[in-house]
Amino acid sequence: MSAQLTGNALDVVDLDVAYRIRGHDRQVLRGLTFNVRQGESYGLVGESGCGKSTAAFAIVGYLARNGRVRQGQISVAGRDVLAMSAADVRDLRSKSASMVYQDPSRALNPSIRVGKQIAEAYVIVGASGDEATTRSEEMLRKVQIADPSSVMQRYPHQLSGGMQQRVVIAMALAKDPTLLILDEPTTGLDATVEAEVLELVLNLRQEFGTSVLFISHNLGVIAKMCDRVGVLYAGKLVEEGPARALFDDPQHPYTVGLLRCIPRGGQRKDHGRLDTIPGFLPSPGAELPGCVYADRCALADDRCRTEEPPVVDLGNRSTRCFYHERAQSIPRVIPTELGEPTPMDRAAVPIIHAEAMSKTFKQAGHRIHALSDVSVDVWPGETLGLVGESGSGKTTFARVLLGIIAPDENSTLELTGKPLGSTIGKRSRNEIRAIQIVFQNPDSALNQRHTVRRIVGRALTRLGGLRGKERDERLVELTRSVRLDDRYLSVRPASLSGGLKQRVAI
Repeated sequence: MSAQLTGNALDVVDLDVAYRIRGHDRQVLRGLTFNVRQGESYGLVGESGCGKSTAAFAIVGYLARNGRVRQGQISVAGRDVLAMSAADVRDLRSKSASMVYQDPSRALNPSIRVGKQIAEAYVIVGASGDEATTRSEEMLRKVQIADPSSVMQRYPHQLSGGMQQRVVIAMALAKDPTLLILDEPTTGLDATVEAEVLELVLNLRQEFGTSVLFISHNLGVIAKMCDRVGVLYAGKLVEEGPARALFDDPQHPYTVGLLRCIPRGGQRKDHGRLDTIPGFLPSPGAELPGCVYADRCALADDRCRTEEPPVVDLGNRSTRCFYHERAQSIPRVIPTELGEPTPMDRAAVPIIHAEAMSKTFKQAGHRIHALSDVSVDVWPGETLGLVGESGSGKTTFARVLLGIIAPDENSTLELTGKPLGSTIGKRSRNEIRAIQIVFQNPDSALNQRHTVRRIVGRALTRLGGLRGKERDERLVELTRSVRLDDRYLSVRPASLSGGLKQRVAI
């Protein structure tokens, strides 16, 4: 976990970052130190809210207005980022460091055609207009887009999520960067497209020799993509080492807990429930005189709560734990507060009965069959998985169930044995309340101007008919059930990480 300003692609040394909130600094990164070597892929992992994206934004000089670096050093390709002027930072982003964001739809300008956006990246580094267009098409081919000339004429909303992400990667690689930062680049992609994007990054990394900082909470992806891994908790690196060694033999209780949360195959006596880590991340700005993980660690004692563990050198890896030899002995924790799963009852009437469900869209004079003769029953107590590649009709089917769009004529849709209105305007409040959805992108589902308390409270009033004290009690019960700490009720979505926003949506 030690680093010096050297010839590495990236050096981060003793970095402290805080956000100014209501007149007080709330510390998010606490003495963060790591490096990314030339040609290396380094994974930064941890749960939502631990500071991963804050570290990425600090590296490219793109912190929010209320964020500031209080101390430390950041060097990209030997250049001191924190000593740069605003013009120098723009030059760094245009030539040396690129970032691929979690949500490609927010990284692309919806009012500008894709080709013009990619070409701009080449123009900035000195290419002429015609050359920029030609190189843009070549880069789209490199990111495995089959018809680049057609894609360049489209707007972002006319592309699938996977194609949007490939466009963003093409833009990031246009400058042949020294450092490529990938911030949860496959979170919104289906399994097939995710595999293609990951393989693409591997191939492009070899072709361009680019160093990669890969930020993710998906440990499986990190294990496949990265040479070394750093485990981040409450803004501090608690373990670091080669990916294979770290995942096979974790030496910090937090890393052990993260690995136990990964779904495993096979049948389990506990109905397939996963282990969990009790408690919550500490609040930003909380005083943590000892180990940052002490409040959630089964091994913690008074020493852990009052004395900060030093970095323990384990050869080619390191950890911050007084009792790292016992890390893998921590007891498993399986949540029981939800009770036993509801048994499936096929003797009853199906909750949802959809028969011969079809949906046809008209676009530019053509008829597009998004759904064709789909029949599905969902029974009480059943969980039905609907899978398929992007564009196969999954979301269209969900929107038809919700009444957001109407199915074609002769489609049958029933709720508990009774006909269901084709659109939401033809359904009663009870029918609307009976079918709810968690959308893929929480940013599009949450009102950015309202607090979490108001967002969830409004749903409880409109759908549940709750008010006053009864609503407030139910609101706290719901947010705690998705492991959302009470302190987040007074904040707006913009102040939350992607994972915390999704918990609000759920």
